[in-house]
Amino acid sequence: MPHNFRLILPVFFLLLAGCSHVPNELQTAERIMDTHPDSALHILQQIPPGKKMSESNRALYGLLLLQALDNNNKKLQPDSLIDFSISHYIRENDNPHLSRCYFYKGCMLMGVQHYDEATVLLLKALDYLKYQKNYALLGRIYANLGDISSIQMDYKESRKKYLLALENSNRSGKTKDANYAILSIGRTYHFEKDFKTAQQYYQKALAHSIDSMLVGAVYQDIGINFYSDEQLDSAQLYLQKSLLYPFKGNSYAIRCRNLADVFFNKELLDSAYHYATLALKYPINFFTQRECYRILINIEFRRKDIKQMGIYMSHFQSCTDSIREVESQTKSTVLEALHKTTEDADSNKKQNTILGILIFVILALGFKVLYKMQKHHKKENAHTEERLNEQKVNIRMDVMLKQRDTLLDKIEEIKDEQANERKKATPSARETMDRELYNHLIHFDDSEFFFRQMDAILNNLVSKLNSRYLAITPKEMTWCCLHLLNIPNSDMLLLLNYKPESLIKMKQRLAQKTKLTSSTDLNDFLHGILYEE
Repeated sequence: MPHNFRLILPVFFLLLAGCSHVPNELQTAERIMDTHPDSALHILQQIPPGKKMSESNRALYGLLLLQALDNNNKKLQPDSLIDFSISHYIRENDNPHLSRCYFYKGCMLMGVQHYDEATVLLLKALDYLKYQKNYALLGRIYANLGDISSIQMDYKESRKKYLLALENSNRSGKTKDANYAILSIGRTYHFEKDFKTAQQYYQKALAHSIDSMLVGAVYQDIGINFYSDEQLDSAQLYLQKSLLYPFKGNSYAIRCRNLADVFFNKELLDSAYHYATLALKYPINFFTQRECYRILINIEFRRKDIKQMGIYMSHFQSCTDSIREVESQTKSTVLEALHKTTEDADSNKKQNTILGILIFVILALGFKVLYKMQKHHKKENAHTEERLNEQKVNIRMDVMLKQRDTLLDKIEEIKDEQANERKKATPSARETMDRELYNHLIHFDDSEFFFRQMDAILNNLVSKLNSRYLAITPKEMTWCCLHLLNIPNSDMLLLLNYKPESLIKMKQRLAQKTKLTSSTDLNDFLHGILYEE
């Protein structure tokens, strides 16, 4: 009987919605959203897209539709509806609805891997929650911000966000969300290769969970943790168990991809091929997709099928290019700093408005008093703007320096990994390895792509030099970029195909073209262009 009741209940709500007006349908959907999200979604989908409704109902419809899709683990779309809702609630100064709108649009952008735009919207959602006690929504926002930081490999910042998510989820009584936060904290330790601590958090999440989707996610992460710790049998056991549980988003593809890795390492190529190709049939992101093609390339190499291997390699490169676009997005920590700066500026503007009103009130006190207050007011504005500009410049410089340091760290990391191979290699082979390294990291042989990438990293350095000094050659321009990236001199000589004396002459010619008295001035000259507005 209870089973039959569950089947009848959604039909009852649909019939109820079909016999009512739009406001009643929306109220019904909102009322049952948390308890029967599938029924709420059916009700909303029964409302014809072109049905005439008031502006307030249309705004609520756009918000509820996204919320229902999210609660049913479906793709969030379209954004035109939520954009209308946001515009309406801004005009109405409706902070509770605005915070939810920004949250769900942020979720939508995360789904298409626009993490920088999603971060901005999630931070706005936090702004509108300042004076509310919606701890459940706060928990989800911090969890999403933690996911973005984790994807951007800022695991300490990610852990801070997950702890806030855990705190707010516990305050709201959302046990399931709290357990997901515990699971996510475990993942940050896994990514830092602290497999023991990660396992402790996974077991803690598993011990308090009765939700099948969460259990599947925990088994998935335990399996991945065992795989990273080279315990292949345990990894296979838990990953295969995770396939039996429901999933959200690209989780099933992740499980299959990791199983494929396990079987490949066990030399079970047919099983590895099965799970790698199976993963590609499910919702998947660029990172998991690329790993699937990596496995398939290795399998076809073992099978000596060079033609098929070439096909997979082209797919692998396409995914790599897409990942580079994702990785080039502004980091969430930078966006948070900018958001805080903008928030401070808005606060200053409000204070200035109040000050202006006060000035107007005291006009009767005399021209002299007014003149002094206006002068002081302008001075304060100038200082505030100067501080804001300085902060923005510093933030941009920090981003550039971090990108440069990350590149240098990757170079050193790859060289360390190749240390044994390099010792045995001939000088010519070592040179080839170095060239391949730089082609992999910065596409050195593709000058158009390389200069475009340098413009993005080095504050439009290439464009600035090209517009001001037409005589600079591509090789001279390349040296400028490598110099500012702090590439070792020996590597620069190799990449530019120069001998030391040739490099000295090139720098002298470059100094003449840029109207410098000596090549020793080039460093200060280039850094001056790098740091300018």
